[in-house]
Amino acid sequence: MDTIHLGIGGVAGLLVVVLWFGTKGGGKVGTLSWGWTLFLAMVAGCAFKAAGPPFSWVTDLINTGLGMIGEAAPGVTAAGVGVILIAISCFVKLTLRQVTLVGVAFFNVAAGAGGPFEWLAGRIEIIAMHWA
Repeated sequence: MDTIHLGIGGVAGLLVVVLWFGTKGGGKVGTLSWGWTLFLAMVAGCAFKAAGPPFSWVTDLINTGLGMIGEAAPGVTAAGVGVILIAISCFVKLTLRQVTLVGVAFFNVAAGAGGPFEWLAGRIEIIAMHWA
């Protein structure tokens, strides 16, 4: 029996569809919870980073934003931005689609932040690659 492999680009594409329609509501399954939205967004962030083009535009956009933050506030590191994104996700009332954006941004930042953030992003990327 042959197995079917999605590939990391397929995982990224699937997660885009699930997050887009799962945060809108309706449908047979209903709306994703806040926790599932954040978890799937984190996996999607790593999948975008690992999949390359055309999904790499997400990573490129986030890295451009980090570069601008670094120019405006040179003392803010990637780890600092990661902690700020965690605080935003925990203390700001966000829609599910905003949670998706924060989660994807966080794990793109985390992948290059070093320390525990990079470790966690790396583990999620490994899970996404195995799932593919």
